Amino acid sequence: LVALAAIAVPGTALSQEAEEAPPVLRLSFFMCDFSGGNGDAIDEEIETQVMPVWNALVAEGKVESYGYVYHWWADEWNLGIYTIAPTIQAIIDANEEAGNRLEAQYGEDAPSAIASACPHHRDGFYTMGPNTDMDAVTGAAGGR
Repeated sequence: LVALAAIAVPGTALSQEAEEAPPVLRLSFFMCDFSGGNGDAIDEEIETQVMPVWNALVAEGKVESYGYVYHWWADEWNLGIYTIAPTIQAIIDANEEAGNRLEAQYGEDAPSAIASACPHHRDGFYTMGPNTDMDAVTGAAGGR
């Protein structure tokens, strides 16, 4: 579980003002083996253990959104996790808090379907551009 919360942090991450900058999107991709019931175990772990922690972080205002996607036709990076927040630092801080909460609840060495079935992982941070959720008057991302 803690592995799911882990991210690579760019060494030169710049602080951003939430009211001046567009939101930041973190995409984390995992290369998973969904065979033999692994996919169901991963889905259950995310739904019952990971999502409640991130739902609380969203409710507390630490991030704007968090979720995951599976793909059925693309490359080998078949599990995607996304986080949206005002700044890179907000994502980093929330990610650390999520890891702390998961570890406190399930233990540092708790078995993890994600860690077992998804040996490879990569992250990226992106500045969000115009989208259909933007507020037409201010240009700020909406739909939250």
